[in-house]
Amino acid sequence: MAQVQELTSTADADAMLQASHDGPVYLLKHSIACPISARGQMEFVGLEGDGDPPLYAVVVQYARDVSDYLAEQLGVQHETPQALLIKDGEAIDVKSHHNIRVAALRSAAEAAA
Repeated sequence: MAQVQELTSTADADAMLQASHDGPVYLLKHSIACPISARGQMEFVGLEGDGDPPLYAVVVQYARDVSDYLAEQLGVQHETPQALLIKDGEAIDVKSHHNIRVAALRSAAEAAA
């Protein structure tokens, strides 16, 4: 079963982007102060099953620089909560707010595999 790996530095972010060249990975950018973000996080961790892609997260209050760095690297405007499916260093699916649902996340990941 996969566990969510928290990204706390740009080096962590670069390692995640490099890992996306081996297969799709999911990134959740979220806020600890927002109830919508908390719900998105609950849906996101629903992907911790066998066969799901590796999971990464950035808590924007603790690592805003990492969040901004990833927004720039991926060319995706920052939102929270935001789930990004990343493959070959590119965001190939982006969901935010109430669109973060485990079934939709898993469907996008299966299509990318």
